[in-house]
Amino acid sequence: MQITLTLTKGMLERLDALRESSINTATAKALTFTAKDAQMALRTQVPAMFVIRRPWIVGGIRIKPANGGNLKAQVGSIDKYMERHVIGAGREKQAANSLSIRSKRGSNGRLATGGILIKPYGSIASAPVHTVVRRRLNRMENQKKKPFQIVSGGRVFIVRRKGKARKPLQSLAMLQNSADISENWDFFGTVSGVVQSRFPHHFYRAVVNASTR
Repeated sequence: MQITLTLTKGMLERLDALRESSINTATAKALTFTAKDAQMALRTQVPAMFVIRRPWIVGGIRIKPANGGNLKAQVGSIDKYMERHVIGAGREKQAANSLSIRSKRGSNGRLATGGILIKPYGSIASAPVHTVVRRRLNRMENQKKKPFQIVSGGRVFIVRRKGKARKPLQSLAMLQNSADISENWDFFGTVSGVVQSRFPHHFYRAVVNASTR
């Protein structure tokens, strides 16, 4: 990302009076404060776009601060599932496990954040992900009406019986070998906007503080 700063004569004089190490420290502080602003902006957007069931989605948006030896600050999500909403998953997920993912928007226009990886014909409780869906299926596996898998129309479903009779069945999930996930979140656009608007302010303040010491 490139940003252009217009410096006043007074600012140039302050920079000339500083040592290189002091300039690097001031720049690192400005980058870090800007990353924190971007982090806050992204965390604010999450509840309006996704159904929040656990705090780890918002808490997973982290920053990596800059320092005098590395003038680069980073902001991003540590959650790989959220990453797919930013860059789009395409059909990259091709593995022995099947992917069940709720990508449709609810009545309020938000996306469900839960996804679950399940071995097509293995134990449902052994699904190697920490999601609400997995815990729900795990609980059901220990109940009298256990979930099981059926094939219908060439697709695999996880279902369980609603009553004592063989039918009707309650559908819990559909297994797919791959899924297309659209780029629903303009993560980069948000960060870019924050950098353009906030970095000049933080840089000016950091330089002034460094020059008055």
